[in-house]
Amino acid sequence: MLPRRLAHVVRWEGFVIEQILSVLTQCDCAFEAYFLRTSDQYEIDLLIDLGKARWAFEIKLSTSPSPHDFQRLNRAADLVGAERRFLVSQTRQITDAGKLVSCDLPWLLRHLEEQFA
Repeated sequence: MLPRRLAHVVRWEGFVIEQILSVLTQCDCAFEAYFLRTSDQYEIDLLIDLGKARWAFEIKLSTSPSPHDFQRLNRAADLVGAERRFLVSQTRQITDAGKLVSCDLPWLLRHLEEQFA
């Protein structure tokens, strides 16, 4: 059995991934979805291959992702050539720096609908 804190994190990540994939499917977007973890423990919770572009998603339960979270996301995304990087958390402060985005789930789902509708 998973410790309570870890179980919450796993459920949150799964929920966010389901929501992202649902929006992409509803928008009739052609994509492949992957998970990535390297031998040195860099990971991407969801990697979306759109054919001509790759988008990397790191999902955090936190309300305030750390600079270290962004560094790890960028490192893993660089390894796979992801053009866009999304750090999805429960933050109230949305930062869209083009290539790197820090956002909450509602903002991300609206963004995906706008991009692929």
